[in-house]
Amino acid sequence: MLDYDICILAVDGDAPVANKLAESIRRYKLPSGTVIPDRSLDYRRVYVEVSGRELDDEARSILEHSRYLAVLCSPETRNSQFILDRLAYFRETGKDNCIIAVIVRGEPAESFPDSFIEKKTVQKILPDMTVVERVETIEPVASDLRAETRSRWKEALSYETVRIIASILGLHPDDLEQRHRARHRRAVRTIVTLIAAVCVGAAGIFTYLGHIARAEGEIADQQAKLCTEIAERTIKELPAAFADEPQAMIYIQTAVDDAEKALEELGLDVSADDSRPVTGG
Repeated sequence: MLDYDICILAVDGDAPVANKLAESIRRYKLPSGTVIPDRSLDYRRVYVEVSGRELDDEARSILEHSRYLAVLCSPETRNSQFILDRLAYFRETGKDNCIIAVIVRGEPAESFPDSFIEKKTVQKILPDMTVVERVETIEPVASDLRAETRSRWKEALSYETVRIIASILGLHPDDLEQRHRARHRRAVRTIVTLIAAVCVGAAGIFTYLGHIARAEGEIADQQAKLCTEIAERTIKELPAAFADEPQAMIYIQTAVDDAEKALEELGLDVSADDSRPVTGG
């Protein structure tokens, strides 16, 4: 059994993308019901090679013990000796059909190593029945991680992760992608249902709290009404009770005036009528 399911090869400038791709592959979970042709195969053992060092014995051993090689392609990749040496050695191990091209920057013509591009001579029949030979350039079918925005890049990463894993497991990419989308739709439905349940629960709580708040408001109104009545009775009846005590009336009248002023500031009108006793001097 090989040590690695896939070795991701990239120049130093593409190291962040290589690590993100490796993480995405490791975290991916196959949809339930997926049948793998060879159950001994896996895809989560990923090695990232971005060292830039020469092809030494350790590098050869890593390539020999990797089932697949994913080469991240960008303009710097095309003529990188680091990339070319490892790519050539991987082919020498007899795994030429286990190479995955992943374009991350630039155009294919300026990013793919020459060995990725096949030049084929074909014969063309012209309208006048003349047969001519032309050289056609055939580029590999590559995973594409180029994107203009971060959100689009995340979408591309998710999509290409599924395609790469399908290749590693010997599955049809479209079949695995459909299963992946079906699982995603189920997950979205579950999340929406959960959010709806939380919203309903929150609505119930807020409704309950609203009733409490209204009830407390009514209680507060009753309390304010009661306090007003008490204050009104006090303002009216207290001076009358001490009408025969001129000295006490001085202090009582001052307290009444202060109470009326404070209540007016609170928006409560409890002014006593004109029948209350008037202090004499």
